[in-house]
Order: sequence, then C-alpha cells, then structure tokens
Amino acid sequence: MAIFAEYTKYDGIGLSDLIKKKEISSVDALDSAIDLIERLNPKLNAVHRTMYHYAFESINRNNDLKGQFAGVPMLLKDMDSSLANYNMMQGSKYLKNTKMNYDNELTRQFRNTGALICGKSATPEYGLMITTEPLEFGPTRNPWDTNLTPGGSSGGAASGVAARMVPFAHASDGGGSIRVPAASCGLIGLKPNRARTSFGPSHGDKWGGLTHSGIVSRTVRDTAYMYDEIFDNNVGDPYSVHYEKGSLIKSLDDRRKLKIGFNLKSPVGIDPSKDAVEAIKYNAKLCEDLGHDVEEMNFTYDGRLASRAFTVIITSHVSQMFNELKDVVGRKYKSHEVETSTRLFDYLGKSFRASDYTWARYTMQSIARSVMQATDKYDVVLTPIISQCPPEIGKIRPDNQSKMISEIIMKLKLGFVFRIKPLRDAILNGLAPKSLWYAPDAILQNITGQPSISIPTYWSNNNIPLGVQFASRYADEHTLISLAAQLEEASPWINKVPDITK
Repeated sequence: MAIFAEYTKYDGIGLSDLIKKKEISSVDALDSAIDLIERLNPKLNAVHRTMYHYAFESINRNNDLKGQFAGVPMLLKDMDSSLANYNMMQGSKYLKNTKMNYDNELTRQFRNTGALICGKSATPEYGLMITTEPLEFGPTRNPWDTNLTPGGSSGGAASGVAARMVPFAHASDGGGSIRVPAASCGLIGLKPNRARTSFGPSHGDKWGGLTHSGIVSRTVRDTAYMYDEIFDNNVGDPYSVHYEKGSLIKSLDDRRKLKIGFNLKSPVGIDPSKDAVEAIKYNAKLCEDLGHDVEEMNFTYDGRLASRAFTVIITSHVSQMFNELKDVVGRKYKSHEVETSTRLFDYLGKSFRASDYTWARYTMQSIARSVMQATDKYDVVLTPIISQCPPEIGKIRPDNQSKMISEIIMKLKLGFVFRIKPLRDAILNGLAPKSLWYAPDAILQNITGQPSISIPTYWSNNNIPLGVQFASRYADEHTLISLAAQLEEASPWINKVPDITK
C-alpha cells in the first residue's frame, strides 16, 4: 500500500492542490486515509462503516479530477444524507439492515466536489444526544483523550477529522450537533444559516427548520471552500436564501473592523466552568488585539421557555420520523431495537397536540425575532458553545434512574400529564438544566436560524480543546469566515495534534 507520509499535515485544499499538480495521486491520499482509519478506528470508533470500494470507484469515475476537492477523502455522517444502496443506520439497531434507495441532494453535492466518501461516521441514535454513545454501536471517543466524549451528534465526524483520518467530514446540526463536537475536538464547525442547503428529495426541512447541514474541518479555508460548493437550493425546497458563488472564499481575505459582543451567562441558568469563561475572555482579548470593538453583553430571552418549545418540536418530529421509517423498513420498530430515551421522545411526540406544536413554533419564532433585534447592533456575538471541557464517556447519557422514569411514563401512559400546561412547564423546566448542562445555549441559533461557528483557539492546561462560538446576523456567514480566518492567523491551531496520531 502506497502511503503519502505528509498526508496529515495538509488540509483538503492542500491535498487537492497536490493531486491536481500530479505531485501525489488520489490513490495515495485515499490509501493514507484508509491506513489511518484501520489503525485508529479500533481506538476511537469514529467510523461505523468503511466504504473503501466506493471511494476507489469514485476515483475511477473522476479521472479528469473535476471538482474543488478532487481526490480528497471524507466521511459521510450516518444520518441526514442518504446514499443509494448503502445503509443509513443512524446509530440504531432498527435500521442496521435497511438500505436506502436514493441519494440526497447533499450527498450528490459532496460527490460533485470530487471528494472521496470512504466511510460513514458514527452518530448517537437518530442524532438525539450531544454525545456519540449509541448502545448498539458503542461509544465514540475523543482523540485528545479517549476517556472523553467527542460530543454529538456529529461525534464520529469530529473524532475522525481531529485524528487526521480525513481533513473534513459531513456534519449536521439540529441543536448544536456541528458546533458541540467541533468545540470538543478542536475543529472548525460552522452551522450555516437556515435554508443554505437542500434536504431534497426526501424532505423540505428537518425538525421544523431547526436542522442545518455542513461539515467539520481543521482549517477555515476548507470550510469556506466546501460551503461555497454546497450552498444551493433546488426546485421544491420550501424556502431559500440567496448565495453569491465565490463570496465565502473572498471573505477569507476580508479584514474590516467588527463590533463584537461577548456573553458569559446562560439564559438556561447553567453557569459555565472556569475554563469556559477563560476561553471566552481569551477570545475576546484576541479579537480586541486584532482591532475589533469588543464589549460585554447579556441575552434577555427566557432560556427555559425556549427549551420547552424546542422539546415539543423535536419530539413531534421524532414521532413523524418513525412514521416515515416504518415505510422504509417495512414494519414498526420493536422496543428492544430502539433506546429508551428515543422511545420516550416518540411517545411524547404522540402525546402532544397540534395546538402544542403550533404554540411551540410561535414561541420559537417570537424568541428568534426578539434575540435578533436585541443583538442586531453587533456584527458578531461571542458565547460559550460548551459549558466545560469534554466530560468522560457516560456522563451525558441518561442514567438508570432517568431510564426507569421514562419506562414508567410510557408503561403507565402518563403522556396526558404533558398536555396540562402548568405540569408540562414544571417538568420540562426541571429537565432543562439536567439535559442541557453540557451545551445549554447551543439551541439558540437553531431557533433563530442564524449562522454560528465554533472556533478552536483555546486549550485547557491538560491540553484538551474547548471551542467557543461566534454568531453573526441572519445569512451572514461571510463575517464569520472573515473573523475565523483572522483568529486562525493570530492563534494557529493547525499545529496542535492529539497524541493518538503521533
């Protein structure tokens, strides 16, 4: 096997340039990725399915090296982007043996860049947790410390990219699922604006517009160049946002002065750790040193109200998802095929009424409007995306008591309790700090639809990454790319490598 020794030192653009100049071949890059996956995946469990044969076929189909990332290996997240004739297992036993019969538009766009899809990255079951520890497939581990979580739901993508298996990987974000793993693994994670990418042909949107698709990467330019390729809409998409081709790439060189607000308090009521506070202050100082105007600010929206509305929306869509999957699989799921917490989501989704769903949509839109109006004076807002350094495996998953309570609710058919507003509010208010403690405010930009990016400028004293989030105005990824490029120059993270790769 021919291995390109310098493979891990290049990002996707760098590898593609070498391939197009014939200094290395696509096979050299792919063989290098395969070697790393085979050596490191037993330690990390970042890839749930390898697709080497498919990747080699892609090389044969693209002899002319067409596409921005021609010959560059990547991973496809094992949910949110179907690939015909391959399983999309979504971390669940229920889907392990079910092949998809179509390509998503996003899958087609990744393929059109010339990138080589060489594996399916790990996810928690149906992307419903911000840690990647599905019971059926086992936990995915953080390459900076294999005792720690890489976050979720794009945890496999982040673990694989941080371990240098591939320079970038597909990711998606319905409640922090791009940004949380990026922050946990020392990567760039841009959650794009709502409607930037298509969910066709199967869906108009996902989770009522809360879900966004993209990548995690090691460099800002890979992020800019890939999003320049995949920002697109198709006939039949329910809404769209205009994008001028090439504009993100131009933003890499934009150096205009910005007004930046930073926030240290969570509206959900969860205090960030000392490390998380230091990470914000460190980044605020970096921005100030770069010549930007920086000041402290506070959010005034009701974080627990937002989390209650978010829960109603998510559980309702989980129920609809299982209606769709029943047709794909050919039968309903059996209890032992789906995790307890997922089954509770399905049960609650069936318990809520249409009036609950419309209330949740109205509430989230009202919150979105007020937040965007309150922060419009800033070009960028800096906040924690995770409340602390990544915790150990098992700390985020529901404990035995939580699972027992969930089983009791379903067994005794107590869903009616959640239709009584005072009781529902009290229960969900109590659950918010317990379930959102690691990423308490990640859902805000899913609600507003605004773009936001996790940037890895800060490492703890024991060399664990703790990324922070920058959010911009609606449809303004350009400012985020510009600022990220400046921060990458001022505090280069590309030279930081986890021990597992050495």
